[in-house]
Amino acid sequence: MQQCSEVGGHARCSCFPGFFLKADGHSCEDENECVTNSHICQNSERCVNTLGSFVCERKSPCPVGYQLRNEVCEDIDECVVRSHNCDRGFECQNTEGSFLCKPKQTCLTGFTQDSHGNCIDVNECSTLLEPCSAGFNCINNVGSYTCQRKAIMCSQGYHSSPDGTHCIDLDECLTGVHGCDEGQVCYNLPGSFRCDCQTGYQYDATRQRCSDVNECWLYPGRLCAQKCENTPGSYQCSCTAGFSLAFDGKNCEDMNECDSSPCDQECANIYGSYQCYCRQGFYLKEDGHSCGDIDECSQSIGNLCAFKCVNVPGSYQCACPPKGFTMSTNGRTCRDIDECATGGHNCSSSQSCYNVQGSYKCLSFSCPLNYRKVSDICREHSVLHHYFSLSRLFGQTNLAV
Repeated sequence: MQQCSEVGGHARCSCFPGFFLKADGHSCEDENECVTNSHICQNSERCVNTLGSFVCERKSPCPVGYQLRNEVCEDIDECVVRSHNCDRGFECQNTEGSFLCKPKQTCLTGFTQDSHGNCIDVNECSTLLEPCSAGFNCINNVGSYTCQRKAIMCSQGYHSSPDGTHCIDLDECLTGVHGCDEGQVCYNLPGSFRCDCQTGYQYDATRQRCSDVNECWLYPGRLCAQKCENTPGSYQCSCTAGFSLAFDGKNCEDMNECDSSPCDQECANIYGSYQCYCRQGFYLKEDGHSCGDIDECSQSIGNLCAFKCVNVPGSYQCACPPKGFTMSTNGRTCRDIDECATGGHNCSSSQSCYNVQGSYKCLSFSCPLNYRKVSDICREHSVLHHYFSLSRLFGQTNLAV
């Protein structure tokens, strides 16, 4: 129904014959030649507008929508002869003596179709006679509408109830619209509120505000057993070193520091503190916790050992020379070992073993004439009861009869 051409670098729209360009410069609309008197029908004919054109019909005694044929008025099918005026988005449906323009699409509830076939919202608030009951306002929504109770005017400190029927108290404390300062408590009242000082605060008329009460200064020595520390709106008890706060939050109990094993060896708990001490043979170092070994051998207090002193952790031990001596039962002195008696020598059968301090000697000797050696004794051959003492070898002769 329209055509587009380029004129001077710009697009220009025009309409086909039987149509005219609308004011928007783009859309074309059917020209009713019968109305504009641009038809060519004769006086004996009547003009019938069609889409994009017109037809000339012979005048007859038939009503509008009918035509005379064989002396009988027959219905004109405007949809077939295209004499209807249905817009786009609508379809023509012939009826007896006329026609209907039915929308091509069906709109949802709450919407209606405009002349272009578009679904637009229905404003029920203006189209319905009484959409809402008395006391309610109609609010149009897309595709529907809602009824809202008309708001009532309430005094300060009150607001409308959810159903809008009456005024209820506004809880300023709950909604936070009160003017209470920090350290104050808000109490709701009918249509108002009240600000009181919290526990631990008192009203300062000079500063016109609630100030913290220093309970430790106000009640010295009565609140806490040892130390009292003021806190905002309250106070807190604490204890000195060596004590812990009791379950009541006021008294102090002695701490058993020994439970945490702070000492190197032994720990003794005392009231409010503890004391470290060391076992025998050790000494407590300057840090008060560690223990050091005492070197008894280097202190030279008396004669601990007869030969040699060996220091060991926490004590000492006495030692003897590696050969010829053994430790006495007192653990301090050394006793000579008689190798000759214990058989620990290496003398031959022709030698005699003599014990000396820390060792032994192997001695060899021969008997005089008419004597023979029996073990360590020279025995006379003729007189078996005469003995020659072994000491003769050292310059002395002892005879035993």
